[in-house]
Amino acid sequence: MSKSQNPSWSIRKKIRRSIKLRVWIISGKELYSEEHITIIYAGGEQHKNYIVSLVFGEQYDEVELGIKWLYNNFRIAKQNIKDCSMMVLEVNERLHSLVKRKKDFYIPLWVRGEVDIPFTVSNKSIKDDLRKIRKNNLELEITTEKSQLHKFYHDMYLPYVTHRHANRNIAASYDELMRYWESGTCELLLIKKENEHIGGQVIVFEEKGPRLFLLGIQDGNLSYRKYGVGFAGYHFSSSYLAKHGYRSLHVGGSRPFLKDGVLQFKKKLGLRLTSTSEEGFLLRPLSPSPGLKSFFLNNPFIYTHRGRLHAAISVEEDGVCSCDESLASLYKSFYLKGLSKVNIYPLKINGSSPKKDVPPAFSNKITIHSAHHILGPALR
Repeated sequence: MSKSQNPSWSIRKKIRRSIKLRVWIISGKELYSEEHITIIYAGGEQHKNYIVSLVFGEQYDEVELGIKWLYNNFRIAKQNIKDCSMMVLEVNERLHSLVKRKKDFYIPLWVRGEVDIPFTVSNKSIKDDLRKIRKNNLELEITTEKSQLHKFYHDMYLPYVTHRHANRNIAASYDELMRYWESGTCELLLIKKENEHIGGQVIVFEEKGPRLFLLGIQDGNLSYRKYGVGFAGYHFSSSYLAKHGYRSLHVGGSRPFLKDGVLQFKKKLGLRLTSTSEEGFLLRPLSPSPGLKSFFLNNPFIYTHRGRLHAAISVEEDGVCSCDESLASLYKSFYLKGLSKVNIYPLKINGSSPKKDVPPAFSNKITIHSAHHILGPALR
């Protein structure tokens, strides 16, 4: 059967031609190694800015190529394969399965999860956060008053999210908050210090259970974090909901990069991954380079494979993979409940490391892959 007679191939071709994406070629020094790197990005500006911050930080040059058919993005990648280290496309779950190749990673835009409540005070970091709350005499006030929700949104939430995320524009709309209020499915927990409101947390009540929705700090003043206001939103929500009979709490979405501060914070609370966004980044390595190697070494991430969540962790030396102690340290640092496997890639820029056997203690937890998957020549 020829390609043109193959129904699956025909569907792929139609989809590739039917999707339009905004395209940029972005270049600069990779954030950690300061090696030059160039990438192709196709999608929206919000998520492009996030990926750019991971690769380059704040200094980079970009050229916008305009809006292109999805099919043409692969042609652009092929034309620039010698000069560009990777391509990142924004696609949804269904589409990625039709365009994904063996070397590609499909990384969700967001991963979601829940924690058991009340929190178990089992690590030093949580104990330190609780001490801050007690030391600064932070208190809780519950309200469903519209005027308070209005003040929270405009004086706490918007300034906070704008300050933290700058050009990534991920703020929820005021209309969305009002829809929850009008349906009677949200409550606002205000955090007080000496009768002054310094922060707040909105909880929404859904069929699956309560979910943390919006967190804000008064005037976006991040100095309030020294009082423990960030953790207080989680702590007071946990205690309040546990008293009302709830045993778990959805803690919203997080970026799927395993060094992300929010994701690591939720991990210490006992985060259990439950779902992902329907959209994601299709990451395709194109041409091996020192900058690409450094990007992978410094940005371990969660990706989906055959409907399951996996972690991809790149390491500098093969020796790490033959030492039980080193593997245990990697696993402890990056494993999250809900991951099916932790996949480790020992990277060599020249030549590919052979795939190695995993010590028996980790045979069901870890797989070690060849560096060729990330730094080998791109599939044509």
